[in-house]
Amino acid sequence: MKVKDCKGKLIVVDMYSCKDNVINDLEGVKAELAKGCEAFGMALSQIVVNEDEEGKEYSVVAVCKRGHVTLHVYKELGFVTADVFSCFEAARPADLSRSLRVFFGTDKVKITLLDRGDFGSVADMKPRRNSKIKFSRRTRSIGNELKKIILKPRSL
Repeated sequence: MKVKDCKGKLIVVDMYSCKDNVINDLEGVKAELAKGCEAFGMALSQIVVNEDEEGKEYSVVAVCKRGHVTLHVYKELGFVTADVFSCFEAARPADLSRSLRVFFGTDKVKITLLDRGDFGSVADMKPRRNSKIKFSRRTRSIGNELKKIILKPRSL
């Protein structure tokens, strides 16, 4: 796998004041997510739902080819968060995010875009380790230099 194959886009969307009738319909949310994943090239593999015991919130995760879409829905607050990630070139995560915003009928939106997998230079990718060997070598070298200075005969 090449470094460029690891790069992807993550779009984080916070949606406020969503339509109550939409966020209370879990089956409708699942259907819309599946439809959106297929329409925007996310290549849907499966959808997983996790709902709390009290029914106040739920999460829907769409596992896709080289990506995912995660929705966290807080019914009482009318608040939905969406994470749309893909490193698949044929996918259009921005279009899927836009579609979800329209579907939930949100009044206010906060969007954060992240480029994932920006490795920078080769030196940036190397792990940084502190080596005790390096320190002990420096100590020995300094000790040898001190011996030379201390034991050097003084000229008259």
